[in-house]
Amino acid sequence: MIRIMIFLLSFYFGLGAFFSFAVTPVLFKVLEKTTAGAVVERIFPLYFGIGLGSVGAVFLMALSSRLGKFLLTLLAVNLIVLSLEFFYILPTIGDLKATGSPEFSKYHLYSVILGTVSLFFTFGAIVYLIVKRTDDRAKA
Repeated sequence: MIRIMIFLLSFYFGLGAFFSFAVTPVLFKVLEKTTAGAVVERIFPLYFGIGLGSVGAVFLMALSSRLGKFLLTLLAVNLIVLSLEFFYILPTIGDLKATGSPEFSKYHLYSVILGTVSLFFTFGAIVYLIVKRTDDRAKA
């Protein structure tokens, strides 16, 4: 089960890191700002939905195992961060962008911070699971 958990979290982490630090900057360099923004705006709900699904599935698996409170806490906080991003920040950004509100920049910054925090929590959970798996194998 730990291998599946590592896979799900690694998939989300890799997707997030690649999209945030490779794809998005290139889109904004190559395309017109409004076009790049429209592309990113379409991808974000899918990306954060994958994050919610992956982290949520791992959280449920961790609940049914004895992997420790630390892992459960990392995953629970990550779910809160992802839920806030998906259900509040993204819709708010969409509304602010549509009205041309100057508040857009502030919420965009919140989105960037929350996305980065989620990736850090995800990375922490991956490392924890790898160490746990290595310890379990050494004991066997």
